[in-house]
Amino acid sequence: MIKEPAICKECGRTFLKQSRCPKCHSPRILFHRELFSLNIAHVDCDAFYASIEKSQNAELINKPVIVGGGRRGIVTTCCYIARISGVKSAMPIYVAKKLCPKAVIIPPRMNFYREISRLIFSKMTKLTPLVETVALDEAYLDLSGTLQLHGKTPVELLIKLATEIESELNLTISVGLGENLFLAKLASSINKPKAFTIIGKHEKLNFINNLPVTCIPGVGPSLTKKLKQDSIEKFEHLIQLDLNTLEKKYGSYGKRLWHLARGKDNRTVKPNNFRKSISKEITFDHDLSKENDLEKALWILSESVSEELKTKGIVGKTVTIKLKQPNFQLSSLSHTHFNPIYMAEDLYQISRALLIKKLSSSPFRLMGLSVSKLLVDDRRGKLENSLDTIHVKKQKTELAMDKIRSKFGKNSINKGRSF
Repeated sequence: MIKEPAICKECGRTFLKQSRCPKCHSPRILFHRELFSLNIAHVDCDAFYASIEKSQNAELINKPVIVGGGRRGIVTTCCYIARISGVKSAMPIYVAKKLCPKAVIIPPRMNFYREISRLIFSKMTKLTPLVETVALDEAYLDLSGTLQLHGKTPVELLIKLATEIESELNLTISVGLGENLFLAKLASSINKPKAFTIIGKHEKLNFINNLPVTCIPGVGPSLTKKLKQDSIEKFEHLIQLDLNTLEKKYGSYGKRLWHLARGKDNRTVKPNNFRKSISKEITFDHDLSKENDLEKALWILSESVSEELKTKGIVGKTVTIKLKQPNFQLSSLSHTHFNPIYMAEDLYQISRALLIKKLSSSPFRLMGLSVSKLLVDDRRGKLENSLDTIHVKKQKTELAMDKIRSKFGKNSINKGRSF
């Protein structure tokens, strides 16, 4: 019997399969017949926000930690100890408190999390330029050709990445390795946290056959219900149907279901060095219905989005507001401007016009503002040429306020509508 190739997840030593590493004697061994031939990886940080908070405070290590905002907010993320009690992401905070009364609830520190995320992604891009970030805590990597570039196979580089992140940042990641994006993503979700799972070409059908269809990206509650009505609950049920039947029942997505049921995915890793949108949102402590109160919140969001646009030297054309009612029903409305915008005043005036159209649906528990169709165009400190003297005056005022804030602090000067 031919022994499978193996690698130690502690020291990175490669050898033929045995119970312990011949170098450091660790039992944490990864082995697979295709260990050194698979190139597509999905990396997912374990309970990212909660893990960062624990890494900063040793007293939280063995406690259930929930990261979430405000009395009316939701669970942004939670550690695995809290998950044992049934706490889940997107769950209302008050429900999480009932399930896990001893949980330590920490307001999210998004700027800090983004900084840690940038450090992690910078390590990935040193391995390969083909990194596609999906969120602050996950990314796809195409490691084809890295053997020639680094003298190491993809699995060796990924083991080294996991070790560096744990030793330098005190965080753990789960890694999935496969022949395509779908299998890599699926693999990383198995045996979390601190997992490294491989789904090879030869065993992929046996691996996915008994999995529920909810493992397929894009299959949410609505589609799950529809599939169940058609007696489709597992991959094995999908694979029994031909392509024409699935396309007839589920349209263009039926074709994708047919391919994924067979472990096929022709998508490629697309490096996204440029963000698609910039967004901010507020969950209110109490439902808001008065126009004046909602406008104040909208101005705060406008300033926050504008600040990020200015900092990054980015402008955008499409403004979108998002509103959530007390029954959690979500609605949105967008406007695409002729000229790219980045000023808080412009964002406010456009989004305010959108808000007025939605006032009849109030009260609201959450409001969000985003700018998309982004362009790199560093206009910081520059005035647009315009015949609209009032608009130019507002621009001058805002740029003057920006200078004062940069010198004396963010709260040194504000417009009256902030109060």
